Amino acid sequence: MHPWKQAVARAFDGAEGYDGAAAIQAAVADRLARRIGGEVLAPAPRILEVGCGTGLLTEALRRRVPDGDVVASDIAPAMVRRCRARFTGAASPTFVVMDAERPALAPGFDLIASSLAAQWFEDLPGTLAALAALLAPGGLLAVATLGAGTFAEWRAAHAALGLEAATPTYPTLGELAALTVPGCTLAVSAEPLVETHADGRAFLNALRAIGAGTPGTSEPLSPGAMRRVLRGFEVGGSRVTYEVATLLIRRAEQG
Repeated sequence: MHPWKQAVARAFDGAEGYDGAAAIQAAVADRLARRIGGEVLAPAPRILEVGCGTGLLTEALRRRVPDGDVVASDIAPAMVRRCRARFTGAASPTFVVMDAERPALAPGFDLIASSLAAQWFEDLPGTLAALAALLAPGGLLAVATLGAGTFAEWRAAHAALGLEAATPTYPTLGELAALTVPGCTLAVSAEPLVETHADGRAFLNALRAIGAGTPGTSEPLSPGAMRRVLRGFEVGGSRVTYEVATLLIRRAEQG
């Protein structure tokens, strides 16, 4: 595993306060589960969840697809433990610690679902192809991820000072729509979700609380530069937009 990916896994392992700061993540998981609930699925589908985190999507899928047999996976062992703690009884999912970019499972899943994990993939096209290869014929890969419009206000506060934000770079909707997944059809849609924070520090603290503070490729700012960025961000109301893209990837039927 590459050093950056190891840093991502460690950050999510340490995200003890995830659920308390994950309002957007909970909303995205619920919306993705509703989209999945409106799709044609096999009876009693075999389901793989990628990047289960603390179980927001896992729980939402239980409500929308109650007869599914779920395998919940995450790269961070502590996240798997937190997700497991949500569920008891015979209907509890099976839990696996797994890097979705190197899936170590046999194919045959009717549904593979992932909510706000794919933005951490180092090779998005390759990983989508590898996951789609685990689908049964006619199966569905449903992914909610972040598009290029995410954190536009935070990036603008940097750009106004001639600086670059350290947040990761996300693909445009055009780039997502242009993806090809062998043997599958792809439909892409997007919607913005806006979150308001008390101030800039509250925004950064919320990112850290959910384990999403791992920087992209740009260098961290000096304390003085960060203070100037925070002032500019707060003038705009300390609001941040999440551009949530949904990818529905359907594997072809046999024959």
